[in-house]
Amino acid sequence: MTRLRRVLLVALLAVGFLSSGPAGSAGTSEPAPAADRSPGVVPPLEEPFLVADDVVRRTLAYGPAGLQQTVDVFTPSRGPSALRPTVLLVHGGGWQIGDSTEWQDEAVALVRDQGWIAVSMNYRLAPEHAWPAQLQDATAALALLRSRAFELGIDVARIGALGDSAGAHLAALLGEPGPGREPLRSVVTWSGLNDLSGITQQPSAGGCVTPDGCAYRGLAKKVVDGLMACTPQRCPDEYALASPAATVTPGHAATMAVSTEGEQVDPRQAWVMDSALHRSRVPSRVHVLPGDLHARGFQRMAWPASLQFLAATLTPETAPAYPRPAVTVTLDLPPRTKTRVGRTVRLKGVVRPREAGSSVSLQVQQSDGSWRTARLARVVPGPHDTFYDVTWTPRSRGTTVWRAVWRGSGAVATSAPRTVVVR
Repeated sequence: MTRLRRVLLVALLAVGFLSSGPAGSAGTSEPAPAADRSPGVVPPLEEPFLVADDVVRRTLAYGPAGLQQTVDVFTPSRGPSALRPTVLLVHGGGWQIGDSTEWQDEAVALVRDQGWIAVSMNYRLAPEHAWPAQLQDATAALALLRSRAFELGIDVARIGALGDSAGAHLAALLGEPGPGREPLRSVVTWSGLNDLSGITQQPSAGGCVTPDGCAYRGLAKKVVDGLMACTPQRCPDEYALASPAATVTPGHAATMAVSTEGEQVDPRQAWVMDSALHRSRVPSRVHVLPGDLHARGFQRMAWPASLQFLAATLTPETAPAYPRPAVTVTLDLPPRTKTRVGRTVRLKGVVRPREAGSSVSLQVQQSDGSWRTARLARVVPGPHDTFYDVTWTPRSRGTTVWRAVWRGSGAVATSAPRTVVVR
């Protein structure tokens, strides 16, 4: 009997060795090289693949709808030795196109360079899936990460998000606590949409300024027809619930919004969110960059500041505090505007932060390169900003270069110059 027991024990050990590998190696074997992760292709779920030096990617499902309800989780290849800050990356595409693979390079950089965990998510797309399917998916993806946090090495108290365009809209909504959803620590948005009703009325977004009977176009059409399947006039409550600026409470995540002066998402979308956050005493920063690039188009300019903000909010004990906002002055014109003699041009913008007794002057560039003040702007104080708005009607042909200059408390700030060509 003793010999028989010995033979059975050896056999059992052999089976265990063959099925699980050498003793002590479970979970530490080298991941396979990266499998194809093309848009529209679902890789083997749960299986780790090496996508860069010391960076592993796993694809996890948070719902039954195939690829559209998955997340790609990027972690250090050596496994979690400690819980790490995590950034959720949310792709744009007007809620109608896009895929989590768009953020793979940035995800790898966050793991390799910052030592964090990065998660790039997919969500069901409109118009096949009407709102609020996209927010439901984002909430479910976040719940999956929290439920498997220890296994993946995620510090649930240090989760931030970075989204572009439509993805920025979803990221901003995730920053707000809701039913079954704990808020994120911080959010960075690139070209985010924070007031959906407002975007349908802003010309820079292809909206219309009349409340009734307008033919929506451009980005506004994607909001009205593609996402909401309803107009803001018919469905005001639905638009409010889908607008991050309308849902802000004091529990909202610290937020940084980045946009450009002349892009399709009006920079006022950043300012309206900033004002809502300040009313709730939530840390907020706004960066309005020169030019007219949109979302991922200005990535090179926005990435360093975005990382700095995420580090300051996710790891404040080791990262320097994000600087308080300096005075920002914008002149709301594309870099080059063409008009005709007698046609009125509106010169408008915003100064952040608000300061009593400040003034904004509109200056024109002279032939020798110097500047002269053409007029003072009428300033309209808001809760945290000073807006200005003037009109100019050219009487002759030619080219005029404008800039806005803010003065207050002995300081001066100047906007980027803008060119108006009169024909």
